[in-house]
Amino acid sequence: GGSPVLDKTMVVKRGGSVLPDKPKPFSYGSDVASPLAEEIASSDERVIVVHGGGSYGHTVAKQHGISSTTPANGIAGVPQTRSSMYELNHLVCRTMMEFKVSPYPFAPFDLLSKAPRTAAAAWLNGLLKAGLTPVTFGDVSLFPNGFRVNSGDSIVLELSRILRPDRCVFAMDVDGVYEDNTRVIIPELTAAKARKMKVPRGEDQTGGMKLKLDVAAKVASIGSQVCFVSGYRRNEFAKTLRGVDFYGTRVQ
Repeated sequence: GGSPVLDKTMVVKRGGSVLPDKPKPFSYGSDVASPLAEEIASSDERVIVVHGGGSYGHTVAKQHGISSTTPANGIAGVPQTRSSMYELNHLVCRTMMEFKVSPYPFAPFDLLSKAPRTAAAAWLNGLLKAGLTPVTFGDVSLFPNGFRVNSGDSIVLELSRILRPDRCVFAMDVDGVYEDNTRVIIPELTAAKARKMKVPRGEDQTGGMKLKLDVAAKVASIGSQVCFVSGYRRNEFAKTLRGVDFYGTRVQ
């Protein structure tokens, strides 16, 4: 992809469940967020970070029945959901700054839907070139049929289309993609196989593992490598940043 002058870029998606303790509303797990920020700092790579809603966005979106598939009924939950995401984003950026990463937070929608891809790419590359780390997050956006969750996973796909990154890393609360009904990690998947996998839908407001696999298949067919790794295994996460073998699942 891209022109040869650009350095390699990586998109790191930190699942909401890795940031805080998802079951416990409004908890922020800096014990997990800090090591990941530190690894991003020491990797010296050009990284764009996307984070999920975790116990912030999901808690509020669920209360108001907003999801990525069902539009909200009216606007009641829109300000609350967005406010909780901005609050979480603030915490994420503050943690990054503690470890000498320079975050540049931005809300995803305008860039990803309104700007032409070339303009979006130029803007993001400008930030990266300046030494900043763009940070965006799952948000609530206005779609033609109403307000819906614009999930972090969908944003990863859009960023991949804009930037054609070298790698997209999903840091999750599991070690990767498991063989059917087992705890055995599948080390490598093709895009076609990722698309066909049957995974339980789960409780997630934003599509859970099924959406991640669909996104991974699309990102892989754009030409970027996709890594699924545990956000709780710092060393394995660090390996995905360096592009070496790691414990988890790779989608080619």
